[in-house]
Amino acid sequence: MILQDAEAALTHGGVTKVQVMHKTGFLLDFVPELESEADLIILGKRGEAAEFASGHLGANLERILRSSHKPCLVTSRQYQPIEKFLLAYDGSKSCEKMLQFLINSPAFKGLELHIVTVAKSAEDKTANSQLERGEQQARIGGFEPVVSLMQGNPETAIAQYVKDNNINLLLMGAYGHRRIRHLVIGSTTAQILRSSNIPVLVFR
Repeated sequence: MILQDAEAALTHGGVTKVQVMHKTGFLLDFVPELESEADLIILGKRGEAAEFASGHLGANLERILRSSHKPCLVTSRQYQPIEKFLLAYDGSKSCEKMLQFLINSPAFKGLELHIVTVAKSAEDKTANSQLERGEQQARIGGFEPVVSLMQGNPETAIAQYVKDNNINLLLMGAYGHRRIRHLVIGSTTAQILRSSNIPVLVFR
């Protein structure tokens, strides 16, 4: 019934090719097989316990973000049209992947791109250089990005920027430069996923 409802919703929304699959077992076990021919994985932030665990991420979500090699779109409960999107840029390899994904994907053409780097100070030469490089790549790819260097705590600064600029979609890496272990996603990413009310597109 879940599959039938999903297929009906997609078809009604104009999707012409829908393939449904019914697997038995644990979702995580099928991710390598399912993502082999996919460009993007779409996940809800929380599962059936969403009403009772609003401060936590779903049981499958972080495991899939750790194991998947494809971009993962973590959706929010309330849908809103995407007109402005924000790239949280720190110069990491995952950010370079994000830029290429944006440039190559027709889904983002015509949308308003914002690029934000969060640093300890406005005089941070590395942060300014990274932001400038990201802006140049975006312009080469056909965007006219709005760029900003912010100061402070990344979680707080990004959340405030999203609110102040009515951002509809956030793109960020699963890990930053300071990743210590492969077993957990970055603390900034996890915190933003917990608190964000908009979809977040996560890259490894």
